[in-house]
Amino acid sequence: MDTAAIILTGGRSSRFGGRHTPGIEIAGSPVIASLLTTVEAAGVGEVVVCGSPAGIDAGMLSRLRLVDEEPAFGGPLHGISCALAALPAGERIILLLAGDMPSVTVALLDRLRAAATAGTPAAAVDPRGRVQFLCAAWFEATLRDALAGVGPTTGLPVRTLYRSRDVTLIPATEAELIDIDTPADLARAERAAGAE
Repeated sequence: MDTAAIILTGGRSSRFGGRHTPGIEIAGSPVIASLLTTVEAAGVGEVVVCGSPAGIDAGMLSRLRLVDEEPAFGGPLHGISCALAALPAGERIILLLAGDMPSVTVALLDRLRAAATAGTPAAAVDPRGRVQFLCAAWFEATLRDALAGVGPTTGLPVRTLYRSRDVTLIPATEAELIDIDTPADLARAERAAGAE
């Protein structure tokens, strides 16, 4: 089944002093560039980035669709809504990904989309039981229905999308689910990159 990806890069990065975390470099590559390389390697068809393009080079920008979040800083659920509105309706799996996750693997994306083909959304969970709702896969029609049921999305947390809904949890390593919200997260990501 075809796959598209929605990648969110529109946050304020307030816990990182306002520094745009998807554009931070780890081992010489911006976080968002590493994530996009993984998404391409997984054979994802259309990629929509909602938010800032900082850290994405011109060659990569030409291969994706960049969408503004209107209004800006409306939150991740609003970003998903804006990105989905820019995608023509189809029959595919849609990956939902935070743009500040440098260590997501092709294998994890494959497991997520395989689980979502059954119609139930799939989300990654780390060994401590923390679910990452922005490392997930949805059957497109299910995602569109869920968003329609939410109503206005500005300011709502992304887990609103998952309320009263069965979710298939896909085990992931702690390193795969590092998202860079704080300087401590960056230090963990740099250690993980150095261990590879």
